[in-house]
Amino acid sequence: MANPADAVHLRGLREQTLAVLRETIGEGSPVALLDVSNQGNAGDSLIFAGQLAYFRCLGLRLRYAADMRGYDAAALRRALPEGVVLLQGGGNFGDLWRGHQKFRDRVARELPDYRIVQLPQSVHFDNPERAARTNEVLGSHPDFTLLLRDTESVRRAAADTPALKARFCPDAALGWDPPRSWVASTGPITEVLVIRRKDKEGSSGLSSVKPGWIPGVRLRRTDWTLQGWQRRRWLAARAVLRWQEGMAAGSALQRRLHTQIPNGLARGLLSTVNQANLDGALKIYAGTGLAVVDRLHAHILACLLGIEHIVLDNSYGKISAVHRDYTGGFSTAHHATSLDEAAAIATRLVNR
Repeated sequence: MANPADAVHLRGLREQTLAVLRETIGEGSPVALLDVSNQGNAGDSLIFAGQLAYFRCLGLRLRYAADMRGYDAAALRRALPEGVVLLQGGGNFGDLWRGHQKFRDRVARELPDYRIVQLPQSVHFDNPERAARTNEVLGSHPDFTLLLRDTESVRRAAADTPALKARFCPDAALGWDPPRSWVASTGPITEVLVIRRKDKEGSSGLSSVKPGWIPGVRLRRTDWTLQGWQRRRWLAARAVLRWQEGMAAGSALQRRLHTQIPNGLARGLLSTVNQANLDGALKIYAGTGLAVVDRLHAHILACLLGIEHIVLDNSYGKISAVHRDYTGGFSTAHHATSLDEAAAIATRLVNR
């Protein structure tokens, strides 16, 4: 990180995160990590990599890891007779991405005798009944801790899930360090990278911008994507994981064979999927001097890489909440509330 003040700010956030994790998980503990990302979202992969970095700092021993479909309670118990069950951080606590919330409810029901820590998440419920159900199920667990990555989520959790023990903790992705070989672009800005989401969280309008949106520069418009060797590696790992998931749901013999996988093959395959996503994201950012993004972790990755960028919000305000709390403290991060404002900031940065 080229800016010394940014490095100091990042160090402070990491120390804050480690203090919270130390208090909620401990040091040297055996742990399981569930709901590991197994898709093409580089942001989730950045969170995964940051979590692993914090685990190393705390001496946590990862005994079991699984995505939603690969998880098996009996296999977890064999791999982790005692320890702490951790749930992957991210932005899916609530009812926007209901599969993840149903999975949390399942884990809480199946593992009442384990301490469970939900790593830093954002909270968003549209439906009060679903919020009440989550409050009942997770609140009934004897030792469930919810870590929240922004103060707006802390406020929402107090209103929607008051039975849960919740506390603030910065986004785990900030624990990841770029490769030592990474060097940010310092030349004239002739191209602006645009990373835009098109799913149900997308609301910025960034997906609609056309060439000429920022005068005098080219636009390179994309979303998280994989090409070449990274994509082949990702597809191969995913194929084996799909086979593993079939074993977990198959016959008694298949399930017995499946118990041999999580401690070795599954963890390695999940790491391969996530590393391929992260390598793909680094390739997208290579040579970039300025970016405009509406993904939270495109913003956080740009902060970690020291890339000047403008960030617009998602559908329920998680990006502005995190920016307001701490990522706005990085000198390279600029928040815009509209496409016109984003274009104006980009034009100023291009011409300075």
